[in-house]
Amino acid sequence: MNKIIHDKFTIKLIKENFLSLEIHQNQVIEADDIHLIYKGYEKLIGENEYVVAVYGNNFSSISAEAREIAASKYASKKRKKVALISNNLANILIVKFFINWNKPQTPIKIFKSEESAYEWLESD
Repeated sequence: MNKIIHDKFTIKLIKENFLSLEIHQNQVIEADDIHLIYKGYEKLIGENEYVVAVYGNNFSSISAEAREIAASKYASKKRKKVALISNNLANILIVKFFINWNKPQTPIKIFKSEESAYEWLESD
């Protein structure tokens, strides 16, 4: 499996055009990190369309500026779906607020189980 490991996150190519992003425990994703994440996506996927499963850890987060960049600059026709997998209420509330406030162009759903998230990501 191809992967990119950074101090704050790990990106894995699960299978063709299917990525996972795990934010490491106790890390805050900042604006510069968002750019690195999307460079990692491009390195693993190239110019192809893709879906991504994002794993939110209990003690990780993303800054407001990073969320804004992810919603605006990286709103891409290549990114087909994003699934957040988390049982953490704080992560879930942040993502729901993000979705309602930023109205991202990419469909985003929140799941408590990896199986449900993967099912949705792989559906048409």
